[in-house]
Amino acid sequence: MTEYPKTNDFITETPPGTTGGVSDGKKKANARRRAENIRGWAVVGPLILYYAIFGIIPLVMVFRYSFYEDSLFDGEKWIGLQNYITFFKDKDYYVLLFDTMLIALFTIGFSLVFGLLLAKLMTGSIRGKGFYRTVYYLPVVVSMAVIAQIANVWLSYNNGTVNNVLVALGKNKIEWKQSTGWMYFWIITICTWKGLGATVILFVAGLSGISTEIYEAADVDGANKFIKFFKITLPQLKPMFVFVLITSIIGAFNIFEPVQLISGGGPDGSTKVVLFQIYNEAFENGNNGMASAISVILLIIMFALTVLNMKWGESKD
Repeated sequence: MTEYPKTNDFITETPPGTTGGVSDGKKKANARRRAENIRGWAVVGPLILYYAIFGIIPLVMVFRYSFYEDSLFDGEKWIGLQNYITFFKDKDYYVLLFDTMLIALFTIGFSLVFGLLLAKLMTGSIRGKGFYRTVYYLPVVVSMAVIAQIANVWLSYNNGTVNNVLVALGKNKIEWKQSTGWMYFWIITICTWKGLGATVILFVAGLSGISTEIYEAADVDGANKFIKFFKITLPQLKPMFVFVLITSIIGAFNIFEPVQLISGGGPDGSTKVVLFQIYNEAFENGNNGMASAISVILLIIMFALTVLNMKWGESKD
């Protein structure tokens, strides 16, 4: 009777170190991958946690509170869209938005125009560029609260610096804080002056990135300064211009300290801005629901303006 070999007889032995080597290599690769993941989460994790705690969670709470009304006796009361309906029906809120947009329009316009002109001078052939850049950037790092207190000293009716100068020139004193026009002027001036340094630095970076060969080619073609500015500088500066415009819009709609500390929203509430009204609704009137609804509306407006600017920046001539 024929005897067949056993199954184990067909199994050949694995060369020493072959299977073990592959397994060890996979283990080392997996260990390196795990170590890289741990390092990555160690860097990104705290940022995500910070953004979640101070960004996402407050945003969700604001949306939630915007559908409620705070009552002294009943506490929080669900009212649905009533806060939003009140905002769009009450003409005082329309005036509030108009005042905010008016201040934002002038602040953004002056910042862009003067910031670009100063940046153009800073990139020219002048001595002491570093000194001038430092001087123009100093207001950015100074607290707005400090600047507001200095402004109050200047604008005081009795012993204010500006009124003392007017009296020395034979002019009458001016009640700065009782004039809506002058309060608009001072708020716009202070906000523009404080943020001008950041705008100048950004435009300087943008201008420095434009190749000099383009200007040299324009000189060969006989282009003058105005043609080079409008045909070369502005088109090449468009991405930076859009970035500065977006950040300026966000900053202009976040104006709060000058209104609170200098004008107090006066005279007669004529210089109130959206952020100041949110503060009043939440901390003065105790109406967190209305304050949250205004915050959501402001968020939507700023988001829409930002998207429009980004679309404009992406468009090609």
